[in-house]
Amino acid sequence: MHNVLILGGSGLVGKAIIRELDKYQEFQIYATYFKSPLPFNQDRIFKLNIEDSANISSILNTLKPQSVISCLSGDYNKQLILHTKIAEHLKETEGRLYFFSTLNVFDNDLSKYHYEHDLPDSCTGYGQYKIACENRMIEILHDNVCILRLPQVWGKDSPRMKYLLNSLINNEEIVVYPKLLYNANTDFLIAKQLYYIIENKLKGIFHLGAEDVVNHKGFYNELILELGFNNARIQENFEEEGYFALLSERHDEFPGRLRLMNKSVISYLIN
Repeated sequence: MHNVLILGGSGLVGKAIIRELDKYQEFQIYATYFKSPLPFNQDRIFKLNIEDSANISSILNTLKPQSVISCLSGDYNKQLILHTKIAEHLKETEGRLYFFSTLNVFDNDLSKYHYEHDLPDSCTGYGQYKIACENRMIEILHDNVCILRLPQVWGKDSPRMKYLLNSLINNEEIVVYPKLLYNANTDFLIAKQLYYIIENKLKGIFHLGAEDVVNHKGFYNELILELGFNNARIQENFEEEGYFALLSERHDEFPGRLRLMNKSVISYLIN
C-alpha cells in the first residue's frame, strides 16, 4: 500500500486529487485541511496549522507517507518553513514530493508564453514565494521532487465559476482582458495528470495547461454564451497585456486523453 498525504485537501485541486487517487486500491489516501473539514474518511484527515511547526512533523511521523502532494495556501514565509521540514523528512525516508506551483513564477515577463526550461522571474510576492519554494525543494530532494506549474484552474464548483455565474445572474459587470493571451486547465484533468505522473514515475518540472493559447476576452465570451447568457455586461480592461500562459515541451509524455485545448475547458464546465 502506497501512503499518500495530500496537503490542502479542502481546496479545489486538493479535493479533485482525493477523488481521483481514492479510486485506486494501491493508494492509502490521507489529507489535511485547515478551515473546511473534508467529506472524507474521518480517520484519514488531519487539521494542519502552518503556524504550528510541530504540527506537520507529528503528521509525517504518524503517517510515514511515501508521497506528499502539496496544494497548500497561506502565509508565504510559514509555507516555506513548512515545506522545508517536509522536504527534509522525505529526504530521510526517500519519499517523493509533488509540489503544485504556478504560472506566476513568470509574472515579471509577459512578453512571451513560458516553457519548463525558462528561468522563473516574478515581480509579485506570490510568484517569488513559489520560486523560493521550488528552489528549496529541488535543493533538498533533487529528483525526488516533481514541480507541477498551473495556469488558471477552473472547476464546475470552483470559486471562479461560482463568481462568474453569480455575476451573470445578478447582471454585474464581467471584466475581460482583450490584450491578454491566456490558457487554463481543470481540476478534474489535473488530478488525472498527476495520477499518471505518479504511476509512471515521471520526474522534473511539468507545465499542466491547455496546449493552445487564446484571447482572454474570447475565452470568457465563449464560456458566457455557452452558459446561456446572451446579454452579459462586459467590461474591457486594456491595461493588462501580453502572454499569461504556460506551454509545455512535455505534452508527448501524456496519452491523448490527458491532453487538452482551451475549448475542452469550456466543454467540461458546461456539461
